[in-house]
Amino acid sequence: MDETATRELSNQSLEQILEGHMKAILGQAGHIYRERAKPDFGIDGEIEFYDRAGKASGKLVYVQLKSGDSYLRQRQRDGKEIFDVKDERHLEYWVNHPADVYLVIRDSQEAIRWMNVTHYLKTRDDKKCLQIKFDGEKFDEKAIWRKWDEFFPRPMTSPTKS
Repeated sequence: MDETATRELSNQSLEQILEGHMKAILGQAGHIYRERAKPDFGIDGEIEFYDRAGKASGKLVYVQLKSGDSYLRQRQRDGKEIFDVKDERHLEYWVNHPADVYLVIRDSQEAIRWMNVTHYLKTRDDKKCLQIKFDGEKFDEKAIWRKWDEFFPRPMTSPTKS
């Protein structure tokens, strides 16, 4: 029982560390991170982007946070990193959410990566498979700004007349 309590506390501590990183990275990028109240069901928080005028835009993505090395495994046949979904209800929940859901994983080396799990689930062939091929990119300020560019594309400039 003591071992279980310690492991749960460790998982809780790891999640708190990741939430702190999320707040710091989003703060540095000049956008908003909001935690969800606990207990949650497949969504731990949301990222809201400011618009070009610096106002909260309502444009957002949801995040599912995982911290630790136990969440990804390497598949033997092809070496791909796999995230095993423990509750199949999450698949439908993530696909049907009003905004895209990103899976964010922090490993023991403190590398944080994210991927759009909603897009992945909608475009894969086997819609019921509980395995997600995790192909996450580094989660940092640059990744946030790339996502921001998707919501707020730069205006096209017309060629100048000579």
